[in-house]
Amino acid sequence: MSGPPPIPPRPPGYEFRALSGPPLPSRPGQSQQQQNGAPPPPPLTAWGPLSYHDGRATPLMESLQAAFFARLDPQNTGTITPETVSAFLDVHGFAPEHNIWKANLRPNAMFRPEDLADFELKAAFEAWYLEHRVAVRYPGRPQLPYGGMPLLTARGLADMMAVEHAGDPERAWRGINAALRRYGVWPERGPLPRSCLLAAGMPPEVRRRAEEAGARSRRTAAERLEATRVRFALQAEGRRHAEEISGDYYYVRRDDV
Repeated sequence: MSGPPPIPPRPPGYEFRALSGPPLPSRPGQSQQQQNGAPPPPPLTAWGPLSYHDGRATPLMESLQAAFFARLDPQNTGTITPETVSAFLDVHGFAPEHNIWKANLRPNAMFRPEDLADFELKAAFEAWYLEHRVAVRYPGRPQLPYGGMPLLTARGLADMMAVEHAGDPERAWRGINAALRRYGVWPERGPLPRSCLLAAGMPPEVRRRAEEAGARSRRTAAERLEATRVRFALQAEGRRHAEEISGDYYYVRRDDV
């Protein structure tokens, strides 16, 4: 039996030409990814570390705090009030003395309790360099010098909770799980494992940051106290000059006699 007829030759002009340029790189396989030190990303429903060894937040921690912030800011204003921050810390199980706004919510003869609490919380945000904005709580009423209502941003909340969680990982583990249940965040992941947070103790980097924030807070308080003293002294001096001009008497300083 004879074989198939031969393939006829191609007509002129139809010769196969190779494409110019370098060949496309092949997709890296699993072995190549491991060699490059880039393991495949975990599934979206898996937990992972929330803190680096120096206390900084991992991308997963930042995503978690962003999810919490979305629950705390349902109107999408971009900030949350001191009352909301205080309630968020209550859910995490913070002791009253560690909840700055709540601890300073005390009555005063000249200012409302919220004014004093706002003042202390604003000072803490400034000392820790937490991103926030300042608004007037009660327009038309007297306001504390250097006061105002601090409104925490999403970036500020993430930074604040990163420090808090690194400073007390055991409380953080219980608090995060309580907040997950309270705000209905990421229910598909289940409870947060304890291993996702630091083992124990405050990292030296966080301790140093706390010391710097404390020193900054004391320095700022001293500067503002001195500025207030000078302002009151100038106001008193101005009143004395006004009385001398309008009256028929004048003050004599003891060192002028």
